[in-house]
This record gives sequence, C-alpha cells and structure tokens, in this order.
Amino acid sequence: MPTYEYKCSNCENEQEEVHGMLVSPVITCNECGSLCEKQFVPNGNFILKGNNWPSRDFKTKKEMNAKSSRMKTKMEERTNAGEGVTKLSDIKK
Repeated sequence: MPTYEYKCSNCENEQEEVHGMLVSPVITCNECGSLCEKQFVPNGNFILKGNNWPSRDFKTKKEMNAKSSRMKTKMEERTNAGEGVTKLSDIKK
C-alpha cells in the first residue's frame, strides 16, 4: 500500500496515511479534526518488499572482487589441466 502525505487546512499539521491508490478517503487532522488535503510529493517512498528483487541482489565491491578472483583461478586451472599430458605414454597406469 502506498503512503500519502496530508496537510491540515486549519492548523497546517502534516501527517502520513496509508491507503490504496484507487481509494479517495476523507482524512481528518489528528490534531484539530479539520479536513486534510493530499500533498504532492515528487519523490515518493517506493520500497520493494519481499525476496528476490534486483535491488537486494547487489553485491559489495569486496564480494565482487573475491568472486572475480575465484573465477579467474578456476579458468586458469581448466586451461592448464590438459597441458600436463602431451603423449599417451605419459599417462601412468
């Protein structure tokens, strides 16, 4: 549910309310009880909740460097794996 900001037309009190996007509730001030007007907030507080969102998959630079060095080592091992044996006679039985 999105969070909206409301401002009292009487006492200028600001408050936040949570409700659906398609709902147009009548919000009264928590301080004086007068009607409140919805305020336009250009950078709303959009939060992704739950698991497996891309924003939660970002790794730190340290983690990325560690993974990169592990992958480089693996690739070198695979590349060098076949270089030890050049003749069939080199294989020990």
